[in-house]
Amino acid sequence: TQLFRSSPFFMAGRAVCSTPEQAKQYDWFCDMHRKALAISSIGPVRQIISPTRMVSEFQVQVGAIPFLSDFTPFRYSGGLPVTIEGAIVSSADITPNPLGTAWEIFMDTVEIKGSNIPGLRQLLDQGLSLKSRDLGTFLETNINGYTNPRPIFEITYLSESIRICREQDGKVFVYTKLSDDSQPSDFSKVDADLGILKLLEGFNDAITKFYI
Repeated sequence: TQLFRSSPFFMAGRAVCSTPEQAKQYDWFCDMHRKALAISSIGPVRQIISPTRMVSEFQVQVGAIPFLSDFTPFRYSGGLPVTIEGAIVSSADITPNPLGTAWEIFMDTVEIKGSNIPGLRQLLDQGLSLKSRDLGTFLETNINGYTNPRPIFEITYLSESIRICREQDGKVFVYTKLSDDSQPSDFSKVDADLGILKLLEGFNDAITKFYI
């Protein structure tokens, strides 16, 4: 099971599928999505739950300067140690069922936060986002038979430190509780420098050791 499928965005995407054949096609799409991101690595994953809101944060890293030996006179193995970083943040409203054993999820927005790409970071910080709910409402108004998806995320086990959930196909996701903080992460301190500053700091600490 791909970890990103526990985000409200991907659960809503699955809920749009109304037949087994469509669900199978969605599984294939998710498999291809992960393969397309094979050069990336998933960092910390956080799912923040408040009484009425779910926010999923997936921090991702990918090499910024990959194999260039075909285009330059230099020969080296691998890419340069410079990475593109950012967090894919999807937010949704949640409504518990009467027994408190599941949430109905109403997808809202998808944002990229903490991007370290100069220029793009400033644009994203100005509020650029994918407003999935507004798009769904537009489709609901203009396409007969379409309704905004509201997937069910079932809670199968809950303790003080562990939560086990299942999405509509029974795929299992296990989260451990790190704190009682229900506020989304603050990515404002991430430098938009492609990680070059961090690379230079590491080089200085390991090699030159020059400090003011």
